[in-house]
Amino acid sequence: MLYSIKMRAESGSRHISGAERIVERHEISQAMDALTRRGMEHPNGPAETVTVTVRPVTRPLVTIQALPVSEPKVRSLEEARQVLDTELCAMGLQSGPVLSLLYGLREPMRGAVLLDADSLQRLEPDQRRGVRATCMDYTGNTGEGKNHFKEALCLSSKVAHCPQIIGELCISDDPDYTTGYFASRDRGYVRIHHIKKCGMQLGGRIFLFRGSPDSVQQCMDYLENQPVMVSLE
Repeated sequence: MLYSIKMRAESGSRHISGAERIVERHEISQAMDALTRRGMEHPNGPAETVTVTVRPVTRPLVTIQALPVSEPKVRSLEEARQVLDTELCAMGLQSGPVLSLLYGLREPMRGAVLLDADSLQRLEPDQRRGVRATCMDYTGNTGEGKNHFKEALCLSSKVAHCPQIIGELCISDDPDYTTGYFASRDRGYVRIHHIKKCGMQLGGRIFLFRGSPDSVQQCMDYLENQPVMVSLE
C-alpha cells in the first residue's frame, strides 16, 4: 500500500509553500516530519498554519521517465525572457500575452494557470487557486530538504505527460531562487537561469492547454489526482 502525503503552509489566506511525497506505510512518520519542517522554514514564511494530509493511493501508480534536460546560457532577465519568447514562438503561440500573464502573477497561487493556448482564455474554475499538479514523487527522493531542480523536473515531467498540455512555463515563488523553466514533450525541460531578479516574490506557472472543451475536466483530473512516479535515472 502506498500513501500520498501533502503539505500546505499558509499565513492567513496567503499561500506560503506546498510539497508532497508518495511513500510506503513505514515511511509515513519520517515524511510527515520532513514536510512539516519545510513548511515552517520556508523563505516565504513564517507560516501561521501548516497542514499535512495523508491518504492512501487508490489509483494505479504510473511510472514515467523524466524529461530530458537542456540548459541554455542565460546571463540576464532579458535573455531569460528571450528564451521563453523563442520557445513559445516556435510552437506558433502568441508569446507577448503569455509572458505578460506569467510575469503579472503577483498573488501567490496554490496551483497554476490553465491557459487555452489558442484563445488565451483561462480555464481554471478558481483563478485564485489555479489547477494543481499533485500526487507525484520521484525515484531516490529522501525527503530531506528542498531540491528545486529535481522537484521541478518531477512536476514538469508529470504535466508534460498529460495529453492536453502542450507546454509549461514556471517561475519559482521562492524569493532567492531565480531559475525557472519551459517544458514540453517535444522540447523537454529547458532550465532557464535569471528568470527573475533575486529577492522578488514574483512567481507562478502556466499550463498551456490544447484540446476540446470536453477534455478540460479530464486534463484537470489527471493533473490533480493521477499518482505518478517519475524516474530520474
